[in-house]
Amino acid sequence: MNAPASAPAAARRFSLARWALALALGGLLGYVGIAKLADPHGFAMELAGYRLLPAQANQTLAVILPWLELLCGAALVLGLWVRAAAMVSGALMLIFAAAVVTALARGLDISCGCFGTAHAARIGLQTLALQVGCLAAAWGVWRLAGREESERSGTALPA
Repeated sequence: MNAPASAPAAARRFSLARWALALALGGLLGYVGIAKLADPHGFAMELAGYRLLPAQANQTLAVILPWLELLCGAALVLGLWVRAAAMVSGALMLIFAAAVVTALARGLDISCGCFGTAHAARIGLQTLALQVGCLAAAWGVWRLAGREESERSGTALPA
């Protein structure tokens, strides 16, 4: 008899955890997107410091990436297309983490570009930890939102 009563409580805990993770990740993505939009040329120069892409690609990415971050952030905060936004956010974090790892491996002493040019910080293990933490948050949102969807539809997801 306790199992049915505890199931809604567990569902509420999962929903609250998903909401908190989505709000934190979405808020961060919105903030960094706005910060990068403030100085797209400066952001392109920070991207160039990684020495991964040609100049034109850095310029294009400096224009597109902040809008993508804003879109994902807004979707997560507003609860729209949550799983898709979490998946795209996670992919971005994975790409960012790979860029940081390659820069660290090559001994580059550059600004991470994470928060735009106004809050320039050097790359390091703390930058990588931020990316991995955001990747974990994105995975958590994706997983918990999937669990909520399966409970609403009556299908079960493995624990």
